[in-house]
Amino acid sequence: MEKNQNKIKMIDNFVRKYTLDLSNRMPSTEVAKYNANVGFSIKKIVDGNNNDYIGQIMLSNKLDITSERTTGVLYIEMEGLFSGSKSWKKDEFEKKLKIEGATILNHYMRTYIHAVTSLSSMPTINTPVIDFEEFFDNADKKKNFKLITNDNNIKE
Repeated sequence: MEKNQNKIKMIDNFVRKYTLDLSNRMPSTEVAKYNANVGFSIKKIVDGNNNDYIGQIMLSNKLDITSERTTGVLYIEMEGLFSGSKSWKKDEFEKKLKIEGATILNHYMRTYIHAVTSLSSMPTINTPVIDFEEFFDNADKKKNFKLITNDNNIKE
């Protein structure tokens, strides 16, 4: 079997910070909308033990939630640890962290947001899949963030 040299591998991930602040109770039947401000940063890249790079990234999502009677903010920050082959140049690994690492971590973040909100008394929030290649092409070049507006109903 041939080794897969073109993918990064997730080693670990965890939720660093999670807050939900609502102005008052938001029943699960209430129609709600949200605006998302997604942030990304590479915390560090180091040489690993096995001819690989190890990269640590942070992905955040701040959702401003509004409904007819309630407003609120859901904030989540997740970090991930990834490895990748040193057969790539360091800048290639960095690019893979930005595109592939952020994509992988975003799937975990979306699942977490969905699970936590579906277990609460508020509408279940289903955040969109993000095309991180497009995200970084259109993001603020200095801060690596982008506002994603979704006018769709967030209730399933």
